[in-house]
Amino acid sequence: MTATARFGTFDAERWWRPADLATLPAAPGGAAADDLDELLAAGCSPGDLLLTRRAPAREIRASLAECGIEFDHHAVPAPPGSPIERAVDAETLAGRPEMAPYAVLRDTVALAARLGRADRLPAAETVAEVNSKTWSHALVRSLGLPGAGVVVRSAAELAAAVGTRPSVVKDPYGVSGRATLEVTTPGVLRAVTRTLEAQKARVELLVQPRFDRRTDFSAHLRIDAGGRWETLGVQVMHNRGFRHAGSGPAPDALLAELAATGYGETLAAVAEALSAAGYRGPAGVDAMVLADGTLVPVLEINARQSPGLLSLLLDRRVRPHGLRCHLWRFDLKVPPGKGIGDLFAALHRLRYRGGTAPGVAVVGGSGLAAPGGRIYCALMARPGESATLRAGLLDALSAAGMEAR
Repeated sequence: MTATARFGTFDAERWWRPADLATLPAAPGGAAADDLDELLAAGCSPGDLLLTRRAPAREIRASLAECGIEFDHHAVPAPPGSPIERAVDAETLAGRPEMAPYAVLRDTVALAARLGRADRLPAAETVAEVNSKTWSHALVRSLGLPGAGVVVRSAAELAAAVGTRPSVVKDPYGVSGRATLEVTTPGVLRAVTRTLEAQKARVELLVQPRFDRRTDFSAHLRIDAGGRWETLGVQVMHNRGFRHAGSGPAPDALLAELAATGYGETLAAVAEALSAAGYRGPAGVDAMVLADGTLVPVLEINARQSPGLLSLLLDRRVRPHGLRCHLWRFDLKVPPGKGIGDLFAALHRLRYRGGTAPGVAVVGGSGLAAPGGRIYCALMARPGESATLRAGLLDALSAAGMEAR
C-alpha cells in the first residue's frame, strides 16, 4: 500500500474567496478551524504520515488505535490562521509519495511543486472556481434540476430576488453556516442591502428559497485524472440551523428513494462536470429531500474532504463488526481546570475498544480546555441504537462537568 501524507487547512474557503467581494452583515465567524486537522486521522493507514498543528492528545491517539487507526505523526508549528502548507518542510514528506490534502489551495500546489508533484493536484484556481456556490448554481441551472436559486450582483438585484418571500442568502464561499443569512422580513432585507451598499465592493451572492426540508444528506465522490470517478457513499447530515452538527449512514429507505428518482444519473453529471472543469479529488454533494417529497439533488458542492467523508471512512472500519459510525460534533462549556483527560475518564465505560461491542471513540478535541471547546465523537453503534449511545455520551459529558451548547 502506498504511504500517504495527510494534512490540511480546514478554513479553505477563506483562501479561495476573492478579496474584493462584499460581505454579508453579522455573519457568524464560527470557531477557529486550526484544531480540526487531527480529524484527518480517519483516513490513515499504517505508514501514513499525519501532519497537524499540534500533537494529538495521548487519549485521542489511544481512542484512534482502538478503532484500528495507526499512523506516523509530525507536528507543524504553523502560525494561527495561516495555511499549514506554508510551514511544512518538504523533506518531512520524503518516503510518502502520495499527498492527500483536506483541500487544495495555492499553498498546497506550491508545496507539491517543491516536491516535484504539482502535476498530481488540480490547479488551485480550478479548485476555487468549482467550490463557489455560483459555479454549482450554474450547474444546477444547466441540468434543469429543482431547487435552483438566483445569483445577484448588486443590492438592488438582491432586493428584487428576495421580494417578500422568505429566502436564504449565501456568500459564494461561505461554509457550514458561516456567511449564510435567513431573510424573512423586510427589515432584515433592508439591513442587508444597506450593508452591501455601504461597502462599495463587488457583490456576488446566491439567493435560494427557504426550503421546508425533511432530510439533509450528502453524497461523496472521488474523481480521478482522466475523468474516472466513483461514489464512496451517502451520509445523512444533522444540522443546527445552517451549521453541520453530525453525519451518519443513510437509511435503506432513503437509498431506495434516491435510486427510484435516478439520483445516480445526477451524480454522474456532477462528476463529469467537475472533471471537465479540471478538478480531481474528493467531492461532497450536499442535497435534501423536502417535506413534500421533492428531491433537491444538488444544493451545493464541496470539492474537498469533509466531516461527512471522514464519518464514512470511519464507518467502513466498523461495518465488518456489525456496527455503523455516527460522527457528532459537540461544542462544550468547560469548567476551569478540566480538559480532554476528564472527558475520557467520564467516558470510561462507554469507550469503543474495537470489535463488535458498541461504544464511543473521541476522534477530535485534543485542545479541549476552559472556558469551552469542540470535540468530535464517533458513535460506533448497532443499527437503530445510536440515539441510546448518544444519550449515554451526553450523560458522561455532564458527569465530567461539561455542558453541550
